[in-house]
Amino acid sequence: MRWVRQPRRNELWRVSHAYHPTVAVRLICWFPPGSETVVVVLFAGDKAKFGDVFYDGVAARADPMIDQWKRETSFEEKP
Repeated sequence: MRWVRQPRRNELWRVSHAYHPTVAVRLICWFPPGSETVVVVLFAGDKAKFGDVFYDGVAARADPMIDQWKRETSFEEKP
């Protein structure tokens, strides 16, 4: 796992895999603080042609999904 450098409200992580010119899988995860849970917020396959451009909008797409997960599970972050 590697940290996603474009976070907004939540610290995001991505699965790191070896470079291959024709294959790229993007799996973006969030680990709720104080929990043993992992939330998979984004998954994309066949993104090799996009390169790192995919990560430019990751936080904008992930934050609303994390907020939805928090509402559905009644998750409250502890200070």
